[in-house]
Amino acid sequence: RQGSRSVVDQTPLKSQSKGSLLPESDTKLAARRNRILSAVVHCRRNDTYEGVVDDLGLSDKFEAFENSTPTLFKYLSTNAPAFVNNKMTPTTASVQVSRKQASETEEPKFTGVTGVTGEKAITAYFMELVRLMKNAVRERNKKLLARALQKLPECPYLLKDHQTTAIKDSKGHKADMVFFYNTTVLDINSAHIIVEAKREGGDKPIGGEILEQIADYQTSIWAAQPSRACVPVLLIRGTVLTLVVFTRDKWYDVPLGHICHNDSRIDSDDIESVRKTMVRLYFLLTLTPEEFGHYCSVFGERSYLSFAHISASSKEATIAVSTRRDPSAVKLGKHMKRAVHPRHRLAHIYEAEYGGKSVFLKLSWVPVDVVPEGAVYELLEQAGVDNIPKVFLSGVLVKNMFGYRLEFLVLEHCGSSIEEYLLPIIGESRCADPTLDKVRVVINGTLRCLAQAYALSAILHRDISMGNVRVNRSGQVKVIDWGYGKLLPVDGLSAEAIRHRGIVLTKWEFGDDSANTTNRPLTGTPYYMSIPVSCSATVRGPMDEIESTFYVVLHALSALENSRGPIVCAFDYHNNDTLAMVRVGCLAHPSAFLQFFGVKKVSSKLRQLFYKFREYLFVDNGEYIAPLLVLDPYTPRGNNPELLSGYIDEETMDLLKQLKSA
Repeated sequence: RQGSRSVVDQTPLKSQSKGSLLPESDTKLAARRNRILSAVVHCRRNDTYEGVVDDLGLSDKFEAFENSTPTLFKYLSTNAPAFVNNKMTPTTASVQVSRKQASETEEPKFTGVTGVTGEKAITAYFMELVRLMKNAVRERNKKLLARALQKLPECPYLLKDHQTTAIKDSKGHKADMVFFYNTTVLDINSAHIIVEAKREGGDKPIGGEILEQIADYQTSIWAAQPSRACVPVLLIRGTVLTLVVFTRDKWYDVPLGHICHNDSRIDSDDIESVRKTMVRLYFLLTLTPEEFGHYCSVFGERSYLSFAHISASSKEATIAVSTRRDPSAVKLGKHMKRAVHPRHRLAHIYEAEYGGKSVFLKLSWVPVDVVPEGAVYELLEQAGVDNIPKVFLSGVLVKNMFGYRLEFLVLEHCGSSIEEYLLPIIGESRCADPTLDKVRVVINGTLRCLAQAYALSAILHRDISMGNVRVNRSGQVKVIDWGYGKLLPVDGLSAEAIRHRGIVLTKWEFGDDSANTTNRPLTGTPYYMSIPVSCSATVRGPMDEIESTFYVVLHALSALENSRGPIVCAFDYHNNDTLAMVRVGCLAHPSAFLQFFGVKKVSSKLRQLFYKFREYLFVDNGEYIAPLLVLDPYTPRGNNPELLSGYIDEETMDLLKQLKSA
């Protein structure tokens, strides 16, 4: 349809549920959690405690800790209660272990939880257990220091009860308990590990309401903490303690063992089993954030980040976090709040300052088999593609963690959204007619960028949306967010462009996958997908990007006119196929279609622009072909850019003409 460079798409699908397109009310808890459950329910992986510790690179450290503490917590495990018939009860041991034998000094005060029932009992026991374990280690260390021996690591985290109080700045989350970093403000930004208690279910797979509840918690932590590499959750079900580790790809179900007894009569095996669980738990609680949960020191607004590449020939880099003023570092400002999917890609964006300039810092978790966004920007810049943001810094902080790579980009501030740009300069009416010149600037700049990227670099953007087209203070259009960009085969590229692609991809340690034709779902933002892409076409090309631009500009104008009104039918999303069919109907009438897109109060000249744009995209030799694009997404389109004469410049016109023979 659009030449030899059209290619089977390979990037993982964006979330396309209606709820992910618009901000969701926090009161719709059940609906939100149901969507989260559907995203994570089929991506479970069973693992062992030793396997996870090995993945973290901490096997030697755990082995040394375990070997140095053969009796640690034995007195606690001997005196731990049993959770029987939904309540905590005292136990009777067939063997007795003294505090002296276990080198512990404090009498366990589990009497306060005896007789308490349900989740309250489990929570009360766990809170007391953690306090006693901390004290036991503290007392043990006093003796070790007196003998000039190496201390045991201590737990630096604060455990708080949140059964009745929501975690501050969360979506009303009332987790049973939370381990916080030792900071002055205890909120979702300082939550280290969430602990959830259930009275039963330890012998069954994690699922249903429990999974959706803890997955909801971890999604909020991913959104709040940009330094996250994974999110651990401790789940107590009856007497069984399980570590659940959420990554961007899947979640790990890791049994730790019994945290208390399940029978009031216990023997030495029961005591040792519970003790080993306590040791495993305590070891996790001694790990620093960088060792467990984060790829660097925890940071937030007003931090300074310094990036350093490990060599001139590599994009692999390190990051250092500081709260001290550093003119050579990236000074963080506001953390831009964005919707976060419980799995797959994740991008954190900060308003920031670098070298005295206003910039954006973008930190992105992406699958390792997807071309790095920084590499795409390098290729575009080398080819001389216009209307892309300037990149000051870029690189890879984590090469591969559970199948995902962490990239960073420091980009120029690209100005305002299209909607803001089209607002009338004078007056406050949101229904005033934006100038024809401004709309032409947006369309011409966007089409030129996309056509140049295709012609000069063999790259498709694949996610043209209203948020990804900006206009700076100079009135220059910037097409941003090339994270879903696709490298196409190099047919037709210059020898220099081909050589440079090899150099750039080598530096980023990424193989050229342009010839890979593995069939995967298509990417994009559903509101702006072309009709063929919405109908599951596995091939896309530049005409699909141009159609997306058409919808982007219409949506911006519609938003100005209908900011407080109902959603217009051409943007009423239910699913991809339905939206495609609705648009086929909306576009059928050449002079009335603008009303279905919510664009009514515009000048006759601006109407003419969109009439011509519609004809360019959906009319071939006088025939309206949009219905054919639904029936057969590979239906050839006409390509007569002369229809846009007067609305785009000559350079853009020439580039569009090349698409016909490309």
